[in-house]
Amino acid sequence: MGCGMFITRSPQVLSEAFRVSTDFMPSSVTQLDPYLNTVQWSRRFLGLRLFLSLGAAGWDGYATHVERASALILSIGRQLAARGWSIANDSQLAVLCVVPPPGAPPIREIVRRVLDSGRAWVAATTCEGREVLRICATHGEASLADGEELVAALTASL
Repeated sequence: MGCGMFITRSPQVLSEAFRVSTDFMPSSVTQLDPYLNTVQWSRRFLGLRLFLSLGAAGWDGYATHVERASALILSIGRQLAARGWSIANDSQLAVLCVVPPPGAPPIREIVRRVLDSGRAWVAATTCEGREVLRICATHGEASLADGEELVAALTASL
């Protein structure tokens, strides 16, 4: 589930960006109305998670986390490519989609083997019309050693 924030110094920009007017959402507020200025209206405020993590880590801490996660995915991708895996996506984010080397078991079988091993977590998904193995490294405590363990689990699953 995604979340996000839109930060501006101009309340009018925010008001215009999210302005929604419907009969079932009456408002008598003449100032900035949070009910009318959110994409989710009455749904959960998922952006609070992002706001709190920024409050706890700050912009520098958040940037460090994103950069570390991206570096970890880059390392995993390089290790797998050196073992004959193909990289299916071109992203600077901490998500990597890969295809096993020719002759490998089906992707869902590889995923099952890795999950059954208890060594790592991966998923099968579709990327640009073909089945791929999806690796996401966004956990705040994931390390290069964890990446190496994942590569070892994937290699053992072939």
